[in-house]
Amino acid sequence: MSTDAPEAPARIAVVEDDPAIRALFETILRSAGHFPQAFSSGDEFLARSPGLPFDVVITDFQMDGASGLDVLRACRADPDCPEVLLVTGFASIRNAVEAMRLGAFDYLAKPAEPKELLHRVAQALETRRLKRAVDALSGEVRRHHAVAPPVAESPKMRDFLARALRAAETSSTVLILGETGTGKDVIARHIQAAGRRSSRTYLTVNCAALPEHLLESELFGHARGAFSGAHAMKRGLFEEASGGTLFLDEIGSMTSSAQAKLLRVLEEGTVRRVGENHPVPVDVRILAATNRDLAEAVAAGEFREDLFYRLSVVTLVVPPLRERREDIVPLARTFLAESVRRLGKLRVFAPEVPALLESYSFPGNVRELRYSIEQAAILSEDGIIRGSDFALTGEVRRSSAARPGAAPHGVSRDITPEKIRRALEESGGNRVRAARALGISRATFYRLLDRQGKDAGADGGASASDV
Repeated sequence: MSTDAPEAPARIAVVEDDPAIRALFETILRSAGHFPQAFSSGDEFLARSPGLPFDVVITDFQMDGASGLDVLRACRADPDCPEVLLVTGFASIRNAVEAMRLGAFDYLAKPAEPKELLHRVAQALETRRLKRAVDALSGEVRRHHAVAPPVAESPKMRDFLARALRAAETSSTVLILGETGTGKDVIARHIQAAGRRSSRTYLTVNCAALPEHLLESELFGHARGAFSGAHAMKRGLFEEASGGTLFLDEIGSMTSSAQAKLLRVLEEGTVRRVGENHPVPVDVRILAATNRDLAEAVAAGEFREDLFYRLSVVTLVVPPLRERREDIVPLARTFLAESVRRLGKLRVFAPEVPALLESYSFPGNVRELRYSIEQAAILSEDGIIRGSDFALTGEVRRSSAARPGAAPHGVSRDITPEKIRRALEESGGNRVRAARALGISRATFYRLLDRQGKDAGADGGASASDV
C-alpha cells in the first residue's frame, strides 16, 4: 500500500508567512483529503488554543517573530507531540543538523513539489501511527506478557522503538546492532513479545559462550554417538523453538563452520543434527545481535557475506545511552526500584544525583548504569544515595568531555563535513540519497549530522540568522 495516499484524513497545521505558499499548501493538503489549518506566523501558531491538536505541523524555517525552530520546540514539549516537517528556501547543512537535533521528522527545501509534500506528510503520519502503537502496545506487553517495555523518554529511543515495532509485525529475520551494554537482548525480547509469535517458545543462545562443537550441537542437535559424550540423541534449539523465536546473541563470534550450517537452515528451513544426514523441518523466527561491525568482518573474511545479507533483512541499531540522555534518570529510577526490592531496604537519590548521572558518558551504556545503581544502593549507609556512593564519580569530567571531530562509533573518519554538505547539495537535500551516495546507512548519516551539529555548537553553533 502506498504511503502517498492517506488511510484517514489528518489534522495538519500550516505555519507559513508567505500567503501564496500558505494557500498552495492548504489546497494540496485539502485535495488529498486532509484538514489543514493555516497560521500566518509562528507567533500566531504558538498563541493557538490548546484545544487545537494536530497530527502534523508543516512550518517555514525563517519567519518574522517566532521561527520554525521555535514552533518545533513547542511541539516537542507537547505530550501528544505532532510530527514536524520543516520547510525552507535556505537549504543548508546547518538547517538539517539543527532540525534533526531538535527532533524534526523531516526537512524539505522550497520549492516543494505537491507529490513530494504529500509523500513526506504520509510518512510522518505513518511514523505517528507507529509511535502511538508503541505506546499502546507497551501496556499490552506489560499486562499480557510480563515484559516491561524499554524506557523511551528520549525522541531518539521512541523513534527506534517505532522501527522495532514495525519489525515485530513481520516474521522477517532481524539483526540488532549496537555497542556493548545497550540492551540488545531487551530489544529482542520486546520484539518477540510484540510479534505474532508472542505466545510461542522463545529461546536464546550466546554464540560467544560455547566452543564450536558445543554450539553446533546446541543449535542443531546431535545423534547418539555423534561425538564423545553423546550418549543419547538430542534435539537442538532450532527444533525446540520451532513455531517460535530463537535469539542468537553475539552472532559475530560464530565460527565459519557454524555460519555455513546456519545459512543452510535459514535458506532451507531444515536442520541436520550433528552425526545425521536426514533433514528435520523447522519454522523459527530468528533474531540476532552483535556489537561487531559485521560489514567490516565480511570485508576481513571473518563473516560470510551471504549470511550477513540473510540476517540483515531488517537491521536495527540501538542508540548508545550517551545519545539518549533523557532516558538516563528514568532508567536509574527503574534500576533503583529493582535494587530496593532485592535489598528489602528503602533507598532514595540525593538531589545532586540526577545531574551527576546525566553528566556521565556511560561507555558501558545501560548495563553500566544498572550495575552502578546496584552498587550505590548497596554502599549507601543511611538510605540516601549520594554522588560519593558511585564509583564513576571520579571519571565524570574525563569521560563526558567532548572530543571535537570524533567520528560516531564504527564510522569512517574519511566522511568529512564537506563531503556530507556536498552529498546533501547534490541530492537536493534528500538524506536517503545522500547517505546512499556516501555508502553509509541512513542511521549512520543521521549520527554524522548530529555529531557535526554538536561540534558546530562548541564553536558557536548555528543561530537563527545562520539558517
